[in-house]
Amino acid sequence: MYNDLAKDEYKIGAVSKITGIGTETLRAWERRYEAVVPKRSDSGDRVYTSDDLSKLFLLKNLVDAGNSIGTIARLNTAELKSKWENSVQISEQNVSLDPFAEKTSLSKHQKCRVLLFGDDFPMRVMDGMDDFDGIDLVGQVNSYEELRASKQDGIIHVVIIEKPTVNEETRRLAASLLKDTGAWHVVVLYGFGSQSEISQLQGPQVSAIRSSIDVYELARLCMDRAGGDSKNIVASNAATVYLEESIPTRRYSARQLESLTRMSTSIQCECPKHLSDLIKSLVAFEIYSAECESKNAEDAALHSFLHATTSQSRAILEDALAHVVTYEKIEI
Repeated sequence: MYNDLAKDEYKIGAVSKITGIGTETLRAWERRYEAVVPKRSDSGDRVYTSDDLSKLFLLKNLVDAGNSIGTIARLNTAELKSKWENSVQISEQNVSLDPFAEKTSLSKHQKCRVLLFGDDFPMRVMDGMDDFDGIDLVGQVNSYEELRASKQDGIIHVVIIEKPTVNEETRRLAASLLKDTGAWHVVVLYGFGSQSEISQLQGPQVSAIRSSIDVYELARLCMDRAGGDSKNIVASNAATVYLEESIPTRRYSARQLESLTRMSTSIQCECPKHLSDLIKSLVAFEIYSAECESKNAEDAALHSFLHATTSQSRAILEDALAHVVTYEKIEI
């Protein structure tokens, strides 16, 4: 549980999800180059700070840009920032290259205002992001038409979008959202993407993170990218936060499953309909098992087991449905 750590500390698994750097690479950079040497917990686990994450983001960006890790690993954060700025060409939009600039820094107790863009967010993001005292979820819009009609009051610090893959369209969308919303940062939650596409997407104002990231870590990332203090990300008393690493992200939204259920009547194969119905039933039981009242610690452990087991089963069926959708050339 995250309560075992200070509010600005991260374990290696969370760091890997946030930065996109594999755990083995993190260990290799530490062992061979002393790029980032985290402190250790009493149990011997690596514990990273927000400053460590800032340096790792810069190291990854520079390595992705063609620099050898051996030549930059021992540079300090200021030197890395300077090198990164020099390596990036100023875009036509003249966007600030410094993610730590004053205009993108929250005041000490200011909330990070977050906008969700898209209609495919898993329930844990839609419900969970608003459960943190340091986050102000200003809304969710499904399209540019809704964005223009919403007329959001006040500044938007971070826009979160979720895409199944990373490609040129994703880069254009991120750039457009930065320009049209005036946001300080865009976080792209993605399912799959080549290293080349991800490297082209990421920059001082865009972070690309696997969609499996825990919602708590996502909230902390938003605060950090907006220049705020991740210590301010605290779950409210009424929050229902799921932190189990064994809970896979939902691959299909309720809207997508419903469309597949209806669409299957127009094709000979009934597999999409049956798989969609099974997945919807498993999702319902996931929610039930997560919310089921526990009388004691044994009850809580049982419900946690049922929740995790059901989610794994749902993920397997989602993979099967993805194969069927691809084979039948179904667009959802």
